[in-house]
Amino acid sequence: MKTAAVISPSVKRLILVGGGHSHLSVLMHLARNPLPGLETVLITRDIHTPYSGALPAYIAGVYDFDQIHIDLRPLALAAGARLIHEEVTEVDITDKNVLLPHRPPLSFDALSLNIGSSPDADKIPGARDFALGVKPIDQFLHYWPIIKRTAVDTIKAGDTYTIAIVGGGPASVEMAFSIQFAINREVSVGTAYNSKLRIKIVSADSQLLMGHNEKVRDFASSELIRRGVELHLHHRVTEFRQNNIITENNYELRADIIIYATGASIPQWPFDCGLPRDSSGFIAVNKYLQCTTHPYVFACGDAATIEGQPRPKSGVYAVRQGKPLTTNLMRFLTHRSLRRYKPQKKALALMYTGDRKAIASRGRLFLHGRSIWRLKDSIDRSFVRKYSNFEAVEPRLNLARGIVDRKDAKDMSNNAMRCSGCGAKIGSSTLGRVLTSIQTVSHDDLVSDPNRFEDAALISVGKPELMVQTIDYLRAFISDPWIFARITANHCLSDIFAMGATPHSAMVLASIPYAGSRIMEETLQELMAGCVEVLNQHQTALLGGHSNEAADLGLGLSINGYVAPTDLLPKTGIQPGDVLVLCKPLGTGTLLAADSRLKAKGRWLDQALEQMLQSNAKAADCVKQHGANACTDVTGFGLGGHLLEMIQGQDIGIELDMTSLPLLDGALSCLENGIYSSLQQQNRNIVESIDASKRMQQEPLYQMLFDPQTSGGLLASVPQHKATACLEVLNNSGYRQAAIIGRASLKADESDTPVLLV
Repeated sequence: MKTAAVISPSVKRLILVGGGHSHLSVLMHLARNPLPGLETVLITRDIHTPYSGALPAYIAGVYDFDQIHIDLRPLALAAGARLIHEEVTEVDITDKNVLLPHRPPLSFDALSLNIGSSPDADKIPGARDFALGVKPIDQFLHYWPIIKRTAVDTIKAGDTYTIAIVGGGPASVEMAFSIQFAINREVSVGTAYNSKLRIKIVSADSQLLMGHNEKVRDFASSELIRRGVELHLHHRVTEFRQNNIITENNYELRADIIIYATGASIPQWPFDCGLPRDSSGFIAVNKYLQCTTHPYVFACGDAATIEGQPRPKSGVYAVRQGKPLTTNLMRFLTHRSLRRYKPQKKALALMYTGDRKAIASRGRLFLHGRSIWRLKDSIDRSFVRKYSNFEAVEPRLNLARGIVDRKDAKDMSNNAMRCSGCGAKIGSSTLGRVLTSIQTVSHDDLVSDPNRFEDAALISVGKPELMVQTIDYLRAFISDPWIFARITANHCLSDIFAMGATPHSAMVLASIPYAGSRIMEETLQELMAGCVEVLNQHQTALLGGHSNEAADLGLGLSINGYVAPTDLLPKTGIQPGDVLVLCKPLGTGTLLAADSRLKAKGRWLDQALEQMLQSNAKAADCVKQHGANACTDVTGFGLGGHLLEMIQGQDIGIELDMTSLPLLDGALSCLENGIYSSLQQQNRNIVESIDASKRMQQEPLYQMLFDPQTSGGLLASVPQHKATACLEVLNNSGYRQAAIIGRASLKADESDTPVLLV
């Protein structure tokens, strides 16, 4: 008896705005307990969300970047959530739409805000111009290496460097300890009193850490003073000026850099959108973490205050809200009664003192020492680790025993996880055998060789220009229809540009996964909006097309263009002595394969997507202006396959400088870990045409020759005397990683086999 197929079309949408600590819990729950029928979208300004509790130890040099950041990309993928790297500044609360620049609105059935808080820059005049807030953390981390380097260089030159920290809370205290430790270690100072580093804490309060018990306050103050930190208490700051702090009694403090960690605030946009504001300036929520005026909007963490139960703006409370927020979101979306949440009244605070020791504070409790640091270190590492290091579920090969031999079964099992994008293409050898086995009719107006199947065809249409016609289709490799469509459109247009042509018009084929009618319509809207944006940028008219329901999101375009015969860039025609110029870095195949396995870092994919979104139009103009003799775009067959296409049937050999290949961040690391696109093995069928030493063949870099590229760069052969100028123009035109990767010469023998020397 056959079992009915199970389908789970998306019928409701949950949008999570912000990648704060509470939303981590929501995503983890969905990774472990998917809610069938729910589409989750995470919109975040930061792909790598910092764990604020570990920031001081990072400043002190205990942790590196990845040890204090949670990579939201693999977490979102594990949760089955769409990830949109944007900052939200507007929501239509009435019509339930999140509004983002450039792209269509995203409707929601439930919205959750976990956007954190930052020191209020508007409370002190001059803060935005002359001081640096400890939050947003990513902004502070951007400037911290600059501050540290400047301080170290100044001190080593024999001068004094002064850092002022405004605020008397835990953030200021920890920052003072950690900054002092980090800089003094760099300048090899034994004690603070021997250092030319001056640190000042400025606060309006009579004591530091006013929210903590007297023992904690006294110890923190005395320890800071013992280490040479100046405390300027009872000094309410009224203004920041260039290198100066002005207080209400006209007291003036000079500093080379001013850092402030004063009262928390959140952006104005939630209130402009109609959300309720409590008396302290945060979003007012009820005991279920719902906005008091809009039950389908939830808010948590530092951004929200629970009615009648205000708590300090601390990451501890945001972490604790994760579970009740998750519970109530899931119950709200499935029309069940919500559960009341009552936050704890007191929380354990662990404050790092920069020397592998820490302070513990809770109620009347005060402890300090290495054992407290070990506890804090364990908690911080465990928290980051909890939301990292995911394993993708590998597809299981289901074949009857004996239906295939062991070797084939092993090969198929190793490649059971199939790639998308250009990694989903059919291998060149398979494609070639099929195409050469068929016979097609020909016409007099076909300029292209009917026996040579190309990515783009040339047709005479009775005009001075020739028509160029191409078609391509990609299965989605990311869950964002708008980004995917823009990449696909650029990818398809590249075949036109690679021939030196100008695009004219296009037809589209859109495949949309089955879902509720509203979500299907919005998915199609996002897909087409992204596609048309790119077509419009290139003055290419969309004439129509077809759509269909499919298992996976996909998009294809048929594009027509025109080229004057004198401007035509052929795929073949490389001349001896030509220099090979590659306009974009390599590595999208292995990175997308790693992404599907939850092994790619978010920042790697960000860079890869940025490169895939870059048009090849300017690159084509540049190589034409510099006399390119041949050109193609590097896509599914990889660099090696496309290079061999360029010299097929010619007495030309190519010598590649492998060390000059431009690579995307993380690509080599993925190859070193044996992560290959599912097309990689078929692309390796060209190895007999490659002359490489055994040592080179063992190098991960060698595998980059076979890595399929999606929306890859143009590869052009340029006369040697024009190559340097060509490269300079490319770099100045936005192709920052364009590089000269090799040169062409006459083959040493007369064999018909192309030669690629690496």
